[in-house]
Amino acid sequence: MREFGEEYNIVPKTWILPYDLRIFQKERDDTAGKMLWILKPAASSCGRGIKILSKHSSLPKKGPYVVNQYIMKPHLIGGYKYDLRIYVLVTCFEPLTIYIYQDGLVRFATQPYTTKNRKSRFAHLTNFSVNKKATNYKKAGQKD
Repeated sequence: MREFGEEYNIVPKTWILPYDLRIFQKERDDTAGKMLWILKPAASSCGRGIKILSKHSSLPKKGPYVVNQYIMKPHLIGGYKYDLRIYVLVTCFEPLTIYIYQDGLVRFATQPYTTKNRKSRFAHLTNFSVNKKATNYKKAGQKD
């Protein structure tokens, strides 16, 4: 970030708790309630322990956790959050040799995105292990 400045703005601000606790608390206090953050436990999977934080949310006492500035206006498809994964293989750095796989992966949330309901995991997370439990979950290729 120091070297490339604005070019690096594709990555949201990130803190590691409890190590960056004071810095994060200052950032949170300075936003005047206009920002949300996403809290993820380190060494966890399947969406376990992920929470959306506001200025007034309590922080966990133990850690470690990763906190990212939440992207408030994500790109949506049909009103739903999604993530897109493109897989690459780097086989050499000198000369740089990269292969891009033809197949990728797209995962969708199962409820329309809104910042009004921060507790709706089905609106904010695209994890398969979370969304497969939603009542409106559809397997790939499943008809309405």
